[in-house]
Amino acid sequence: MALYSSSNIAGAGAGDEEDSIMSNILASHSALSSIMRSSAAAAHSIASIDGRLSCQQEYLSGIAAAVAPLHSQALANKSLHTRINQAVSPSISFLRAFSRGKRLERRLLLLTSADDVGGGGDQSDHVLSYVDCVSRLSTAVASVSAECEPAIQRLQDAVEYLGRTKATNKLKLRRLREAAAALRAVCKEEVGQMRYEGPLDEALLRLQDEYEEMLRQLRHPDVGEITGEGGGDKEQHVENRLEQGMDGPDCPTLGSAEEIEVLRRIFETLASNDCLDICIDIFVKVRYRQVAKALMRLNPEYLKTHEPEDIDRIEWESLESSISLWIRHLRVAVHTVLAAEKHLSRAVLSSAMDGAVWPECFAQISDRITAVFFRFGEGVALSSPEPQKLFRLLEMSSAALRLRPALSVLFDDAAPDISDRFRELQKLLVHAASRAFAALEQIPENSLPPPDATVPGVVRYVVNYLKCLAGENYAPAMTHVLRTESLWKAGYLSRPEPDETLLRESLARVLDALCGNLEGKRGKYRDRVAAQLFAMNAYWYVYMRTRGTELARLVGEEELRGKYKAAAEEAAYAYQQEAWGSVLKVVKTDGGLMSEQKGAVARGKLEVFVREVEESLRRHRTAGYRIPDRDLREQIKESVKEMLVPAYEAFLRACSAALQGRTFLTPEALRESIGRLFESAGGGSVSRRGVGGGMPAEEAESPGGQRLKGSGRRPRAEATRVGEGVDRGNSPDY
Repeated sequence: MALYSSSNIAGAGAGDEEDSIMSNILASHSALSSIMRSSAAAAHSIASIDGRLSCQQEYLSGIAAAVAPLHSQALANKSLHTRINQAVSPSISFLRAFSRGKRLERRLLLLTSADDVGGGGDQSDHVLSYVDCVSRLSTAVASVSAECEPAIQRLQDAVEYLGRTKATNKLKLRRLREAAAALRAVCKEEVGQMRYEGPLDEALLRLQDEYEEMLRQLRHPDVGEITGEGGGDKEQHVENRLEQGMDGPDCPTLGSAEEIEVLRRIFETLASNDCLDICIDIFVKVRYRQVAKALMRLNPEYLKTHEPEDIDRIEWESLESSISLWIRHLRVAVHTVLAAEKHLSRAVLSSAMDGAVWPECFAQISDRITAVFFRFGEGVALSSPEPQKLFRLLEMSSAALRLRPALSVLFDDAAPDISDRFRELQKLLVHAASRAFAALEQIPENSLPPPDATVPGVVRYVVNYLKCLAGENYAPAMTHVLRTESLWKAGYLSRPEPDETLLRESLARVLDALCGNLEGKRGKYRDRVAAQLFAMNAYWYVYMRTRGTELARLVGEEELRGKYKAAAEEAAYAYQQEAWGSVLKVVKTDGGLMSEQKGAVARGKLEVFVREVEESLRRHRTAGYRIPDRDLREQIKESVKEMLVPAYEAFLRACSAALQGRTFLTPEALRESIGRLFESAGGGSVSRRGVGGGMPAEEAESPGGQRLKGSGRRPRAEATRVGEGVDRGNSPDY
C-alpha cells in the first residue's frame, strides 16, 4: 500500500511540471500577438504622419525662398556696420588727440602771453611749467600726426566698401569720396600747422633762446684769484679736487641744481623735437666762449705773442715769466674751468643718444682751449736746448706729471685725443730737459780766462746751477727725467740704476767737465802766477760753495774735499813758489855758510831781496791779481808772511854785523807791504745775476773756518761746515 502510494505521487508531480511549461508558452504567444498588433498600428500611424510631413516641407520651402533676400540684406547690413565702426573709432581717437592738442596750444599761448618764462633761479618753476607744457603739446601733436593717416585711410576704405557693395547710389558715393579727399587735405594742413607753424614751433624757438641765455648766464668764478696773492692754498685745493673723481663733493660745478635740471629738461624737449643738432651747436658755441672769457681774465698774452717757432728769439726774462704763467694757467684750466665744463656737459646732455653726445661736446670745447696751451709747451720743448732752460723745463715736466691724474679723469673717457697729445707733450718735455742737461756738460773752452785770475762766470754758473739742481725743489724732477730717459734707452724690462745713483753720476759728470774746463783755461795763461791764482780761486770756490749742501751729500763730501780742496791747496802752494819762491831763495841759505859771508855779499843779497820784493809787489799790482774770497785771501796773506818774514828776520840776524849802520827794509815794513798787497787784492764786490729760476743769492765771500795751512809747503785738507746759500755769479755764454 505504501509503495503504491509513492508511485502515484511521482506521477502526479510530472504532470504538474508539464502544465507549467505550457502555461509559459501560451503567455509568450499572447505577448507576441499583442506586439504584432501594436507594430501594425504604429506602421499605419507612421504612414499617415509621413504624408502630413511632406505637405509641411513643401510649405516651408516656399517660406525659405521668400525669406532668403531678407537674410542676405541683414548680413550686408551687419558687414557695413562693422566697416563703419572700424572707420569711426580711429576718427574718434584722432579728434580727441586733436582736441587735446588745441587745448595745450591755448595753454601755451596763455603761458607765453603771461610772460611766465624767464631766466634765473627764481623762475625755475615757471620755466619747468612751460617746458612741461611744450613737452605735452609735442606729444599731443605727435599723436595727432600718427593717428591722422590711419583715420582717413579707414574712412576711405569704408567709402570703397560702399562702392563695392552698392549699398548706396552713385551720387551719394561720389559725394562721400569727395568728402574723404577734402577731409584728408584739411587734416594734413591742420597737422602741418600744428607741427611747424603753430604755437609749438614758436615755443621751440623760444626754448632755444632760453636755453642759450641760461647757458650764457653760467659763468665761471674769477679764476684770477687762484693765481693771485695767497693763491698757493687755493691752487693746492683745486689740485686735489679731482682725486675723488668727477662725482666728488669738491668737484667744481656751474649753476645750481635747479638750473641744471631746467637746462636738462629744455635739452630733452628740444632734442625730442628734431632740434638736437641746434642744441649741440648752441651748447658748444656758448660754453666755449664762456671758457675762453674765464681764462682771458688770467691775461695770458704770452699765448698770443709767443709763437712756437719764435721761442728761441724771445728774451729769456720774458720767456721765463711766460713759462711760470703757463704752469699756473694750465693747472687752473684743468682743475677748475674744464672740470666744471665736463660736469655741466654730462649733467645736461647725457640723456641724448645713450650718452654719446656729451663727450663729443666736451671734447669740442676742450680741444681748442688745450691746443693753445699745448702749442706753447711744445714750442718751449722743441726750442734750442740751452742749460738755462732746464729749471723751467723741469717745472713744466713736474707740473705735467702732477696734472696727469686730473687729465686722465677729464679726457680719457670723453676726449682721448687730448690725453694722447698731453702724453706726447710730456715726452717732449722729458727729452727737452734731458737735452738741456746734456748741454750743460758741453762747457765751452774757447773763452779766455779772466786776466785778474778771479773765478770765471762759468764756474759760478755751474756751481750754483748744480746746487739748485740737487736741492729738494728740482732733484725729484731731474731724477724723474733721468730715470725716464734711462728706461726709454734701455727698455722697460731692464733694471735701471737707483734714482740717487743716476742723479749722482750725472752731477759728477758735470763737475768733471767743469774741472776739465778749468784746467784748459789754466793752461792758456802765459803768466804762471796768474794761472796758479786762477786755479786756487776757482777750485776753492767750488769746494766752499758745495760743502755741506745737498750737492755735496749726493756727490760725496769726501770726494769733493779730496778733489777740489786738494786742488786749491796744490794751486796755492804752486802760487807761493811761482810768485815768492825767487824772493825766498835770496835770503834762505844754509846757516853755516851765512856765518862766513862777507859784508859786501850780505849787502848785495839784501839789495837783491828788496828788489825782488818790490818787483813781485809791482807785478801783482800791475796784473791786478784778485782773490775775491775774503777767508782765502787772509789765509794766503798770512801764508806769504809766514813764508817770507821769518826767513828775512833770520837773514837779518845772521847779517846784523855786516849791516850795521846801513838802512834796510824792516820785517815790520815787509809784513805791512804784504798786508796792503792782499788787502787791495780783494777787488771789491763781484757782480751777480741769476742762472735759473728760483736760485737764492749769497755774499761772494765764503764763511770762515776752512783754512789753507802752512807756508812754503803743501797744506793738508781739513773739513769744516759752512752755512747754506748760493753765490750767483755771472752767467757764461752757452
